[in-house]
Amino acid sequence: MSFDLQWLDPIQAPNQQMPSTTNFGAKPEKAKNLFNEPGNLSWRELVGKAGIGLIIWWVIAALLFIVTTFIGTMLTSAISQTWAGSSPNPMLSIILLFIGFLSTFIGNISVAGIYNLFFSKKYYDGTKTFWLLLLTNGLLFFILAPMYFVFASQIQSLFLVLGFHILFSVFVSACQIEFTANPNYSGSSLMGNIIWFAGSFLVYSLFYKSFTMSGGVENQTYLIMLLPPVLAYALIPFGAGIREKIYYKLYEMGSNAFYIPSPSDAQENQDPEQKAFQEESEINIDS
Repeated sequence: MSFDLQWLDPIQAPNQQMPSTTNFGAKPEKAKNLFNEPGNLSWRELVGKAGIGLIIWWVIAALLFIVTTFIGTMLTSAISQTWAGSSPNPMLSIILLFIGFLSTFIGNISVAGIYNLFFSKKYYDGTKTFWLLLLTNGLLFFILAPMYFVFASQIQSLFLVLGFHILFSVFVSACQIEFTANPNYSGSSLMGNIIWFAGSFLVYSLFYKSFTMSGGVENQTYLIMLLPPVLAYALIPFGAGIREKIYYKLYEMGSNAFYIPSPSDAQENQDPEQKAFQEESEINIDS
């Protein structure tokens, strides 16, 4: 007695082959080249990044002008009274916290959107970057908010907190944008952004010291608030881009110290003996 089991075979159309599983999960060549090479912006693109930062600064300056128009009298009177030695206005720290959040949240989201529009070849994953920046800037707001209340009675320290808030938020967001675009060179991006964040904060500190030691500080308050955004959005990407170009020259000379291989890249670069041993080990584990 025999049974015909042909009906259990997969149903296929005539002259049609089953799909091969060897290409599943393969990385496209375009993505391979993008992630395995460091960034190499042209000078035109580098100047364009700095120009985008200046445009964002003008937008923030316009928003600050609108905000200070509504609360200008309260802001200048609070600053003048505090600088003169009177008791500080408790609303001053809340106002500066709101200005810091406004300058960073809107600015960083706008930078990511413009990068995605004009540099779509590298900054192509706009949706992921947007939600990550939204989460990061929201967390930074709650983390840095207590600093405004701790230094609420010290007007000099309060403006330093505002400058640090803006510069640090732009630094973290710039790192996040670069990490999302090319995670294999996150170490290189981090190093470049750290150097230029420190340089921007140093420049702000020098300008702030000169402002506070000169007369008419309350008239220079708006300049103190507008200086961190222009340093952050223009200087950090420009300086990090210069370092990126220098690193690409070192990469062409054979040095690639900051490259972080992904698991798929590490698997491709294995020796045949290591591959065979790993496959044998996986078979033994599965069995």
